[in-house]
Amino acid sequence: MPSFNISNPPEPQVLTMQHFRSISNRYGGLAKSCRFLVRIFNNFLMLKESSRAINKDLTYLCEATELPGRAFTNVDLRYYGPQFKIPYLSVYEDLNMTFLCRTESFEREFFDNWMESINPTTSFDFAYRDDYSTTIELFQYSEQSKAVYQWALFDAFPIFINPQPVTFADDNIQKLTVTFTYTKYRRNNKDITRPLHRYAATPDGGEFTKQPQSIVI
Repeated sequence: MPSFNISNPPEPQVLTMQHFRSISNRYGGLAKSCRFLVRIFNNFLMLKESSRAINKDLTYLCEATELPGRAFTNVDLRYYGPQFKIPYLSVYEDLNMTFLCRTESFEREFFDNWMESINPTTSFDFAYRDDYSTTIELFQYSEQSKAVYQWALFDAFPIFINPQPVTFADDNIQKLTVTFTYTKYRRNNKDITRPLHRYAATPDGGEFTKQPQSIVI
């Protein structure tokens, strides 16, 4: 069997720690998974019955989450030769958020109320999506506390409040993991922008109203 020379192979001598440090230190260094923030916007229709709108607190209490993913649903085709795939649908995967819980259980109450607004246990009739969905934003920060990446998740709402294990065996901080679904995301600082109307509180802390915001997506 004939053998051919490999053209233009990488030189082993460039694979050194010095070169790795040079590459990894470019553009602010390596990203840290702990440099993130979550912002859940109010939906007036969703929260009008709630006596405690704690969404601002959740920014501080969100201990862990996932940056959103995207996939394609594909169809297999073959004309001649090997089979190949053609994408035909974008799929935005659900993501989980884990929140630290305080003694008064406001966090659990907030998400229980949200789920109740989606499907009231008095009737089990599902509400319209516009009545309970909202926008969630996720931010990735640099070590210098600069927001470098931002995602806006549209039509987001919880679909699963995970069971909370409790035990006499330890006294760890109680946590709450919630699974969210959403229609799509847009990278606020990367993609084509358009004006966004979000549900926001009035400056005096009164009723929630739908107001145009200065941020665009």
